[in-house]
Formats: sequence, C-alpha cells, structure tokens
Amino acid sequence: MSLYLKYRPQDFDNLVGQKFIKDTLQKSLDEDKYVGAYLLCGPRGTGKTSTARLLAKTMNCLNKKNGNPCLKCDICKNFAEERLVDIIEIDAASNTGVDNIRELIEKAQFRPTLTKFKVYIIDEVHMLSKGAFNALLKILEEPPSFVKFILATTETHKVPETIISRCQRYDFRRISNEDIKNRLLLISKKENITIDDKSIDYIIQNSGGGLRNAISLLEQLNNGGKIIFDEVIDKLGISPNSQYKEFFKQLLENDSNVIKTLENINSSGKNIKLFFKGLIFYIKDDILKDLKKGKSIVTKLKVLQILDETYTKTKNSLNEDITFLVGVLNIINREEISKENLNKKITKEKTIDTDKKSNNKEIKINNSEVEIKNEDKNLTPEDAEDIFGDKIEEKIEKKGDKNSDNENFNKDEFIDKVKKAGGSSGLKLSLVSADIKIKENEFIIKFKTPFALKSANTNDNLVYIANALSDMGYVGIQIILK
Repeated sequence: MSLYLKYRPQDFDNLVGQKFIKDTLQKSLDEDKYVGAYLLCGPRGTGKTSTARLLAKTMNCLNKKNGNPCLKCDICKNFAEERLVDIIEIDAASNTGVDNIRELIEKAQFRPTLTKFKVYIIDEVHMLSKGAFNALLKILEEPPSFVKFILATTETHKVPETIISRCQRYDFRRISNEDIKNRLLLISKKENITIDDKSIDYIIQNSGGGLRNAISLLEQLNNGGKIIFDEVIDKLGISPNSQYKEFFKQLLENDSNVIKTLENINSSGKNIKLFFKGLIFYIKDDILKDLKKGKSIVTKLKVLQILDETYTKTKNSLNEDITFLVGVLNIINREEISKENLNKKITKEKTIDTDKKSNNKEIKINNSEVEIKNEDKNLTPEDAEDIFGDKIEEKIEKKGDKNSDNENFNKDEFIDKVKKAGGSSGLKLSLVSADIKIKENEFIIKFKTPFALKSANTNDNLVYIANALSDMGYVGIQIILK
C-alpha cells in the first residue's frame, strides 16, 4: 500500500488543512443536518476525496461524536475494509455517458441495506457528458430522502451552473507549506525515514500545495530509510543553486555564453524542464529578496515573465529543448533591442539644465541609464492634493509662441505609448491632467499639483517618457518636468 493511502485520514481531526471546511462539516454532522448534494472543489491533492469519504462514513456512523466517526462500530469497520456496499465511489472519467448515470439513478431508488444513507461519491464530476449532467440534474432536484451525493472536481468551471446551484459547495485551498512539512515529518518518523531539511524544502516546493504529491515524492525519494539532498540531486538530476545563479547572471548580463551553458546542461542528461522549473523558483526567491531590500526588480521581473511563459508553452510543444532555447533567445534579444533603441533614438548624453527654485528636475540619459541630478523632497500632507488639481487653484502661465510641434503633437498617442512602455496608471492620470508644451528643443510637462509632479518624478517614469518620445520621433529633445 502506498504511503498516501496508508496515511489517509480516518477522521476529521487528522485531515490536514481546510480548517473552515472541517469545522463546518463537523458541526452539521454533529447536529444531523444534511443536504442532498455536496460539491467539493479545489486543486489536486488537497483532500477532496478524503473529505468525501469521511463525510459519507460519519453521516452513517452509529456512534459518532463531535462530528467524528467512532471507528469502532460495524459501519466504520466495514467501510475501512471496503465492504460497505451502500457507499459507492464512481470515477466520472471512466463513466462519462448518460447510460452510466441512468443506471445510477435506477439503483438509487432502492433503500440502503446496512446504512442510514446510500451515498454516491462521484470523483472528477466535470468529466461527465452534457447528457449525463442533464440526467443527474433530475435526481439532484428531487433526491430520495435516503440518498446523498458528494461530487468532487478540480475544474469547477466545467460543471454546469444548474448542477452547482443544487449543491452545497466547498472550495478547498492548497495546503500550506507548514502543514505539508509537519505531515511529512510525522510520516517520516512513523516510517523510520531520516530526511534532511533541504530535501523537505525540495519536496514542498515541488508539491504544488498538494499533500498527495508531497507524500508520493517522499516515498519515491526514500532510499533505505534515508533521504539525503545530495543523493536526491543525483537521483532526479536536479541542479544546485550555484548553477541557477550562474545561468541567471548570464541572462541578466546578456552573455552569449548562456547558449553554450544551456547545451551543456542538456548534454549532461539532466531534465531540461526540471532545470527551468528550478530556475523559475530561484529567480522568484531572488526577486523577493530584492523587494525586501528596496532594489529595482524591473529587469529580473521581465526575465521571470518570459521564462514562465516559455515553461507554459512546453505543454503543447513538439520539442521542449527548442522551446526553452527560443525563450532564452527572447530574453537576450529583448535586452539587445532595449539598448539599441536607447542608443539610436536617444542621444548618448543629454543634460537638462534646471532651476532648482522652480522644482524642475535635471536628468542625464546615457546608454539606457537615467541619473537623477537633484534630490527629491519628502512628500508632505499638503502635497497630497487631488491628482487632477480639483482641490487647488493654480494659474498656468502661458509663455512663448505656439510651436508647430504643439499643433502636430498627439497627446493621447504619447500617453498611450508611455503606458505601453511600462508606465503606471497613476502616471497616465497625471499626464492626462498635465499641460504639455514643445518649445524649440524642450519638451515641457507642467503638472497640476506638487503631488502629481513628485509621483511622476522617478527614474523609471523618466525612462518611460523618454522611450515614448523617441518612438514618436522626438530625438535629441530635452525633458523638463514642472
């Protein structure tokens, strides 16, 4: 018997996670309050089938206490030995047709032989055909008083609303890492398995929040009562963090040697999909560390996004190796295009003179880097005015003659390009209400409020504005924020 089946919970107290669902069901069982049909939804390995079995057993238990089965009566014993004919488990994946459901309905008319309720547990109910759902709907509308249905599914969106509306629905969440760890340690102790912390962390990381996956992986990695991470690496072809670190560094630095590194990983016999899965987790953890330190994560986030999209594409790919290679090339190509655009469309060095008294900002754009020349002042409560300037009166001084560029300049197009370049919704709103002028070689943005100015006055926003202008053909123009 597999460890997962061996340690399947026999009462609600041993059901891992899902506290709200446990408490709700136990209370209804303790008070003998039942409904005709239950719908258990959620990811795989989160306890849906185990809960369905516990629910069916407990509502028929002869001596239940506090919503838990006694495990000693004839009903509980027969159920444990798979000899209870009144609790029927059906796999909808292999019984999808309308004829299967019609047969079920015919048998459901007969009263149970030993138990109080005849219970039908239909697993993966979303696999039923449309005709089967229609047939099932009839008995769900008016079920016999002695019949209960427990439906379980991982894909609720495929279950018709007419079925869902006639069930009491429970949504299962992924099991927390702490709960999975505690369960693995308990099983390891009972099975006399020695396991190190790194191996536990690896199992949790690859369980996807499913306890069944975690226990199955624990059983797979067990080698004579010992699970050592170094052996796990050799057994599964896992790459150490040092390899992820080096590969990630090459991606960030646009190092062409990353292609050779990828070929070496492939030729070494390692599972390329497993490598990229580990790389994605490594980058995710690295980004979270940078966030805590207040560092910029823009570039790393783009790399993570491309890798995640590439990993998803492998599900329908003819050749995973080619798909991952294309993903790596996209990362490198994206970096090259970004630098090339900044070198071609923006002059190599632009210094914008500013008068500090007017709160203008001076920036220097040099090879895709933006350097802030003056220091921002901290925002004060007075600065927190409405972004459209509705709460303040401000005179907008109109200077100089209208340049022909002002007439041809499309403000909506400019704002749209800023948004596409990565600008936030806040920046977009600030630009909508701002006065924009082009005077000779200057691009002047005059915001309505100090708050709007200081919100827009960041490194990233200045780059977004510069990129938008260069896309519109304004090369060599000075940007002034007021």
